[in-house]
Amino acid sequence: MPLSILGAGCSGAPSPRPLPAPTLAPWQIPQAAYGSQRLYRVSYSGPEGEGSFRVTLRLVSPARYQLQAVDPVGRALWSLDVFDNSGLALNHHSRTYCHLEGRFDITGVPLGPFPLLSLPALLLGRVPALPAAGSPAAAPRGRAFDFRDETGRRWYGNLGEQGLVTNWILAEGSSPKAWYIHRDDWSILSERDRGVQVRWKEALRESLDREPQRLEPPANYKATECGGPDLPEGSSPQPQEEPGL
Repeated sequence: MPLSILGAGCSGAPSPRPLPAPTLAPWQIPQAAYGSQRLYRVSYSGPEGEGSFRVTLRLVSPARYQLQAVDPVGRALWSLDVFDNSGLALNHHSRTYCHLEGRFDITGVPLGPFPLLSLPALLLGRVPALPAAGSPAAAPRGRAFDFRDETGRRWYGNLGEQGLVTNWILAEGSSPKAWYIHRDDWSILSERDRGVQVRWKEALRESLDREPQRLEPPANYKATECGGPDLPEGSSPQPQEEPGL
């Protein structure tokens, strides 16, 4: 039975606990996360509108994952299939598709363009960026970390028990751009300048019994330039909170 069906009535169940990562850097994903599928409840609020939906992450390996989003009544919104540094995005609402290479933007998420392979890290509550190649070691000092990625952006924040990321800030130059905090089982990503907030919560987790088939564009879908996924209409996000460190 698909994970999305299994999770249909799980809104009152306790959320799975984050995987401990006491020996890993904040941007590294625990090995135990691979070979799993996870159901997330997601809400969005920003200039483009408001919406809530569910996302299933099928995380095969560091180089392969799939995402599938459905609205609150189960209608398919969009799908993403990533292998190495390339991917296929299907927009089921507009019946279009596009091919991604290396980096991509998600409408309303104030991080892009960022590497395709970093999106699972964001969903799993890790830092979705790597230190720049050749930069000094960015190992956390105590429970704090601070490093710059290959584009020169600064990422700094704090770790909690068992190496879990509790919060971080993304800054460009001297200006903070985005804030992330994990609170009461919810991950919250905000950008004050544009009034954007994305919230997600893991609702269900189970083992992935086999690698998912590669997605292919349906015959009646048209090729287009890649853009952000559609938000479901007529749904409301969770109450907003302003994160802080």
